[in-house]
Amino acid sequence: MKRFFALIVLILAAVGGWYFASPWLAMKGLSDAAQAGDTAELEQRVDFPALRASVSDQISEATRRRQGQGGLLGELGGAVAEQLGRRVTDRALTPDAVGQLVASGALAAGLLPERLRGQDIEWHVERDGFDHFRAVGTFEDGTPGPILLFARDGLGWKLTGLELP
Repeated sequence: MKRFFALIVLILAAVGGWYFASPWLAMKGLSDAAQAGDTAELEQRVDFPALRASVSDQISEATRRRQGQGGLLGELGGAVAEQLGRRVTDRALTPDAVGQLVASGALAAGLLPERLRGQDIEWHVERDGFDHFRAVGTFEDGTPGPILLFARDGLGWKLTGLELP
């Protein structure tokens, strides 16, 4: 009976350890792969179809918010911008781009405002339940960075979305 109780305590400790430590380990693994430029590892840690859908949805939402502000030409321009945004997203979100995002806070160095270039980005993990967590980026000067969204994949985690600041 004592062995059974000890086994239960050991299992609960392992599950608790996984629950608390695995998001930080997943973010560290992603960050290490980004710093090393290990595209194979980045491909393993990122669900690219889900990530592209997340960014495309944000572009579509931003385009819809702006539609109606410019009459018929604004509507047409918005539709074109939405389609163009989806195509650019599909081609731009590569393992190298995700590595750049994790390492610098921007998908491309030229997209980062001048005052943020050269600043380190720090990632803070926030839990969103048992199956999701967010890595919130903050630059050295306190400027908010992107937010990376992760979903549980078996016992590990995959990057499935992002929120741009």
